Amino acid sequence: MANILICDDDPTIHKLVGEFLKRSGHEVTFAKDGLDALVLLKKQKPDLMVLDVMMPEINGYDVCHNVKFDDRLKDLPIVLLTSRDQELDERQGALMGIAYMSKNCSPKELTDKVNQILAARQLKK
Repeated sequence: MANILICDDDPTIHKLVGEFLKRSGHEVTFAKDGLDALVLLKKQKPDLMVLDVMMPEINGYDVCHNVKFDDRLKDLPIVLLTSRDQELDERQGALMGIAYMSKNCSPKELTDKVNQILAARQLKK
């Protein structure tokens, strides 16, 4: 069982994504925006973060930047889950070493991606 931080400003996404991941046997924590996520990350390091791009206060890319330049968090796997379907977003995520998924993906696609990332991380340990 992995601890996954879900960061999105939409409570519906919290409920849906949280439920899918809980059904897969994961424990979930929620952040209501990027600033909230950074505060939570100072207290605990999850096994993976599912992160929206477009949020008030601090957007997902800025959260990624903060995470990737923090020695304690830099290896934290991140899945950018966004409604933005621009090719630029996917390329930016790949350049940062971050997985990208559209909010239009199926629950199975999301849980499969999360489980794939977590399994690959376990193999590296």
